[in-house]
Amino acid sequence: MSERPKDGAARPARADEIGAIAELAREARREALEYRGGERWMATEAAPEPLEHHVAGLIADPEAVLVAGIWDDTVVGYGWARRIVRLDGSPIGRIEELFVTPEGRSVGVGESLFGSLMQWAREQELVAIDAFVLPGHREAKNFFETFKMTAHALIVHTQLDQNRES
Repeated sequence: MSERPKDGAARPARADEIGAIAELAREARREALEYRGGERWMATEAAPEPLEHHVAGLIADPEAVLVAGIWDDTVVGYGWARRIVRLDGSPIGRIEELFVTPEGRSVGVGESLFGSLMQWAREQELVAIDAFVLPGHREAKNFFETFKMTAHALIVHTQLDQNRES
C-alpha cells in the first residue's frame, strides 16, 4: 500500500464556505459522541446550532480565527480559535475546535490547520495556545502531543442519579 501524498493545506476560511464548514462541524459532533466525554462536550463546550451563524460570527470576529483545511481542492477540515485573556492579564489562544474528515487525515491537513492557528497566535502576540481534547480520543491527544502540547487540566464528571431518594 503506497503512502498518500502529504499535500494538505490550510487557509483562512471564506464566507462561501460557511455551509461546508458547518456540515463538517456536525460531522465532528457525531464523531465526538463515539468518545468518552463526547456527550458532556456537546452539552457544555460545543458551539451551538445553528452552526452556520456561529461559523459566520467567527469570520467576522476580530478576536477569533477560522481556517479551512484543504485537500484535493476540497474543504475537508476546519479549525477555529479565539483570543482569551487569563486572570493574570496574559492573552492566549484557545483552539475551540479542530477537525479533519477521516478521508483527509494523514495527508497533512491537520498539521496545516494547526500551523495556521499557531501563526495567527504569534501574529496576535499571544503568549500561549491551548486546546480541548476529549479524554477518550487518543488520536486527537497524540496529534496535539506531536506539537509538544501537554495536558494541563482534567475535568472530572459524574452523572447524578435523578431517581435516587434523598
